[in-house]
Amino acid sequence: MLVSTPQTRTLNRALERCGGEIALAKALGVTIEVLSGWFTGDEVPLKMYFSALDIVAIGSLGSVNLNS
Repeated sequence: MLVSTPQTRTLNRALERCGGEIALAKALGVTIEVLSGWFTGDEVPLKMYFSALDIVAIGSLGSVNLNS
């Protein structure tokens, strides 16, 4: 079941920007299983939430440095 929180809504927007789960998981440096867990209620680490916000705000993975 999908849980609606500010974090999951941001992840959904980042998912749209990236074009899918595989691309978003890769951008965030996590596995698909971890990403799926966040959508179903697992706690999203603050660093990952901020990285997803960056993807949404910038709108392009090409100019996001998620490893800094």
